[in-house]
Amino acid sequence: MTAPQKPKARSEKEAGAGIPVQAWLSWGAASLTYVMAIFNRGSLGVAGPTTAERLGVDATALSSFAAVQLGVFAATQVPVGLLVDRYGPRAILTVSLAVMAAGQTMVAGSHSFALVLTGRALLGCGDAMVMISVLRLVASWFPPARAPVLAQVTVVVGTAGGLAAAPPLSAALRAFGWEPVFFSVALVTACMTVGVWLTVRNTPDAHAPSAMRGPSTGSLRSALGEAWRQPATAVGLWLMFTVHFPVQVFVLLWGYPFLTQGQGVSAVTASYLVAVPLVVTMVLGPVFGIVSGRRPHWRLPMVLAVTGATTVTWAVVLLWPGAHAPLALLFLLTVVLGLGNPAAVFGLDIARSGSPPHRVGVASGIANIGGYTAALLAMVLIGTALDHGQGAAAAPDLADFRVAMATQLLLQVLGVSLLWRSTKSRRNDFRGGSTAPGPHQD
Repeated sequence: MTAPQKPKARSEKEAGAGIPVQAWLSWGAASLTYVMAIFNRGSLGVAGPTTAERLGVDATALSSFAAVQLGVFAATQVPVGLLVDRYGPRAILTVSLAVMAAGQTMVAGSHSFALVLTGRALLGCGDAMVMISVLRLVASWFPPARAPVLAQVTVVVGTAGGLAAAPPLSAALRAFGWEPVFFSVALVTACMTVGVWLTVRNTPDAHAPSAMRGPSTGSLRSALGEAWRQPATAVGLWLMFTVHFPVQVFVLLWGYPFLTQGQGVSAVTASYLVAVPLVVTMVLGPVFGIVSGRRPHWRLPMVLAVTGATTVTWAVVLLWPGAHAPLALLFLLTVVLGLGNPAAVFGLDIARSGSPPHRVGVASGIANIGGYTAALLAMVLIGTALDHGQGAAAAPDLADFRVAMATQLLLQVLGVSLLWRSTKSRRNDFRGGSTAPGPHQD
């Protein structure tokens, strides 16, 4: 039984060894684009007080920046996936940088809340184009066994860029001011368009202009329908819906207020705790990628385990007797939440591996929309619960946050039920995260 498997393993190693330099150059340029996207995504987060002073808005208005950016990101995932499949990642990555540069220019030069909000919406639109393009490049250039690891490494690189960018950007804002800093960021983003256009190639067959189109382009509606009919697409969508939103809600909006106002943690300590999930993503992302590539049948059990651990840890924190949960427990919560980022990439792996090459982009877009839609719903639920508890009369207290943060359980229950239903109804077609047999599939 072992003799037939050795040539297979040898052929995989040979395929990996034969990856051309252009593949790494294309992936490297695309990954740097993702770093810039993450930088632009978080660029306003370190400028909260400066933003409020410049625009004359309160904290509630500031929170709308994150909501609008996430909303645009989620709304454009499917159209972006269709465009990536039709025109290729090279063109879409170049456009993404141009759109982000335009958005950051609006942020830099505006004193109007509406214009800055529009700029952030453009940043969300440009950001939405990047990861799907990277996944399309990986599917075109690399062996299937490499794809999950490279997807996780891309996330790690982007996360590292976000962490590295925040302190320098904050210091630069204090030293040079709003306009010089954000205009400089816009200029660097714009200059990267040239590098991406010159470096990235869509496929190994650079002389085939229709290489990205697959056997038949058809209409956008037929492309979307074909992608949705792939059994793995729905599984990827509901997987990301279930496991991805808790960490996004915590890091992007409600984690810091929960820690400072609800748990009485100092501002400095809270800022470090909010960064812990990003560090967990950086450390464990490649490990999750290796598991996804070598043991695809572990994906769903691991996601359910992470979801269960998240629910239990939140329950312990919210039900902790007394005024505040101990700092060690809050740290444990942030570590568990950090597992949601690499686990969510399993959804992209499933959508990619279960789709034909010419539909990877739109399938990835459909799957990716799940996590961001759930995050938006969770943000709205938490905000509504907090408003119902205290209204405009006072800042929310621990009791209000306990009720508000517990609303996330509703989305997790919904996500798990839909994920289970999608896997059960497609069990004959979907096994181990792929509809097509492969060397690592069960």
